[in-house]
Amino acid sequence: MPKQKQLSEKSATILGLIAEGHSYSKIVDGHPGITYLDIFAAAEEALWLSESTPDYEDRMRKIKCRYPRAYDRWDATEDEALSTLHREGRAIPLIAEELQRQPSAIRSRLAKLNLASAE
Repeated sequence: MPKQKQLSEKSATILGLIAEGHSYSKIVDGHPGITYLDIFAAAEEALWLSESTPDYEDRMRKIKCRYPRAYDRWDATEDEALSTLHREGRAIPLIAEELQRQPSAIRSRLAKLNLASAE
């Protein structure tokens, strides 16, 4: 049986941080062993491995299973809930869980609403 391709430990760490919504600068500043070039290399490695990953529909199904509202349009009610949770000081992962969206989407929406930087 052929050996399955997998991400290097460093690339998996970097991509995990990105998936959690961390900006490139936050990753580099917070992890002395990681450079911008490492981030780009991790992306390249992930693309290379994508040949053996599930197709788009399978990836979306897995994401939606964990975050049912992922990639759905934001509405005014959700924006208000996000603003309230952010003002209350809730952590991004907790907001993501409550709003059923990916942490990166929470960070992006906060930035779009001028409530926080998109780190």
